[in-house]
Amino acid sequence: MKTIKKYWTVIAGVILAIIAAIFVSDKLNKKNVTKLDKKLDDNNKKIDQLQGKTEAIEEQRVEIKEEIQETKTEIEELQTAKDELQVEEKPVEEAKQNILNKTRRGRKSRK
Repeated sequence: MKTIKKYWTVIAGVILAIIAAIFVSDKLNKKNVTKLDKKLDDNNKKIDQLQGKTEAIEEQRVEIKEEIQETKTEIEELQTAKDELQVEEKPVEEAKQNILNKTRRGRKSRK
């Protein structure tokens, strides 16, 4: 009889250990699941922020491309205007007289 009681106590102890292990593992799994859910939420928030930043960068990129095109067209217009510009050459005598009039050498002293 004593040996039967020992077996039953061992069997009952094993069953209780299995049940305790199941409960402990469930609690650990729940904690791990909540931690993983929190990490996923944090990652999703970071992804949303980065997508917003990439959209802003794309918009700036498009604006800069448009500004570059406008600047190129302005440069081309200025280049054609420069090529079409004709310089009038003044005679050397007029230039010499103009320089002398604007400098002290060309003026007469008051003595």
